[in-house]
Amino acid sequence: MEKKKDLRIIKTERAIYATLIKLLRTKELEKITVSELAEKAEINKATFYLHYSDIYSLYQEALSKHVTEMIEELGLTNYMFSDPEKFSRILVQDFFDHDKMADDPFFHDRNYKYNRTISWHICNAFMKQAMALNILPDSPENRLNLEFFFTGIAFLRHEHADSENELIIQVIADSIRKLFQNSEV
Repeated sequence: MEKKKDLRIIKTERAIYATLIKLLRTKELEKITVSELAEKAEINKATFYLHYSDIYSLYQEALSKHVTEMIEELGLTNYMFSDPEKFSRILVQDFFDHDKMADDPFFHDRNYKYNRTISWHICNAFMKQAMALNILPDSPENRLNLEFFFTGIAFLRHEHADSENELIIQVIADSIRKLFQNSEV
């Protein structure tokens, strides 16, 4: 039986997360202090440190949660194997769209430099959802393929102009077929 999380802990973590999002909308992560966050979240600094080792560990956990929510909202997991072109199009045009990300506190230019682990967060969120939906078996090969796949996509989106989107979409769709052709999907 899974132990339920204390409601006080849930509320505290929710307040910390919401406060971080508000602060990220107006300033760079490195300019946010634990004291400022604690004050605005209406908690003690000691309470913050019971949950997180520093502001950067909070950011990474919040980024992971944010990426998971984005993937769920876009329904990406459902299309990866059933319609690789649609998956690729949603990923490129919605998930990695520079204009749409401009207002996102995690993907705004001032905070994007803290997202070096973004491909890992995407891969982890996708793998959890794919396993929960029985879309992709959990295996070392599938995990490595997903890590390779999402790291490659992150590089493509970073290095290539939007004018190459159609080519990138086709490369992603073809890669899905090649990388996961032997997986029980």
